[in-house]
Order: sequence, then structure tokens, then C-alpha cells
Amino acid sequence: METSEIKNRPFQAKEDKERLFQALEDDEQLFKEALEVMLTLVVSDPKLTVDVADLIESDFRNIYLAIMKKIARENSNDKSMSCCSDIT
Repeated sequence: METSEIKNRPFQAKEDKERLFQALEDDEQLFKEALEVMLTLVVSDPKLTVDVADLIESDFRNIYLAIMKKIARENSNDKSMSCCSDIT
């Protein structure tokens, strides 16, 4: 199936979408692979990257904080990260 065919074809039925979501919930590896594909698409478009980053910051606070904690730990010797010491 051509990529453009996939892009232009919505789910045929609500059941198709529910089966996909159930498969993602049931299979951790499938979920990780799907997420990696989606994030690869996101980082290929600078505007989309900013939009998704804003979405994560505003609506998915736990993911945002986990990322910031990791960055703070990795840069613990860098004094420029002292602004984020309250989240580690």
C-alpha cells in the first residue's frame, strides 16, 4: 500500500480504531515501535516538533518532568542547569 493511500484513508470503522488502540495497549513492543515512528515523523517537521513539545509540556506534565529530570541529571556538573534543581 502506498504511503499516500494510508495518509488519505481514515479508519473505515470505529472498531478499526479500537482494535489498533487495544493492540497498542496489549503489546508494549508494538506501542514503543509505533511511538518511535510517530516521533520520527514529528521531528522531521520543525513546526510540528514545537507543537508536540508544547502539547507535552501543557497536557502531559509527567512526561515533561521526566525529560527535564533526565536532562538535569545528565548535566548535573553544568551550572547552567541550576534553574531546574527543584525537579531533580
